[in-house]
Amino acid sequence: MTRRSVAALLLTAAVLVSGCSLTPEESTPQPTAKATAGRLPDVTLPSIDGGPSVDLGELRGPAVVNVWASFCEPCKRELPIYAAFAKRHAGEIDVLGIDFQDQLKDKARAMMRTAGVEYPVAYDFDGELRAFALPKLILVDEAGKVVYDQYVEIKSAAQLEDLVAEHLGAAS
Repeated sequence: MTRRSVAALLLTAAVLVSGCSLTPEESTPQPTAKATAGRLPDVTLPSIDGGPSVDLGELRGPAVVNVWASFCEPCKRELPIYAAFAKRHAGEIDVLGIDFQDQLKDKARAMMRTAGVEYPVAYDFDGELRAFALPKLILVDEAGKVVYDQYVEIKSAAQLEDLVAEHLGAAS
């Protein structure tokens, strides 16, 4: 094996370890969801646990939307941070989880239990949000406008609090 081949393998491994990219087939945008400029797609997603469905196009904030999946290691690490944030800011800032293209619903539910997730989690089996990597954080203001939309792993409560304060003018 040449040095160039080894370097390519190491780079690929680093990308895989650092985040959860989807395969090209999985990441192809789906034409079914219609997004209004600056808003989430106008699509209704079912709850992962049988609760009420969520109409993303009608979502108003301040809201924190965490897009994740059970196969995503960074998602597993950050989920307890979102659970604690939701408890701390209950009644002030809504938190919505979206389990994205996850074929292992039972594993996702177990991950939610382990992390202490008590906020609503919708299930986006068909990839309506068109995410190309995970985890993803979306912040939605009172008017329903997406004010922050990034692929980012939340590594601390302070990081999430700072992002919410900066983009939604809430939290602390």
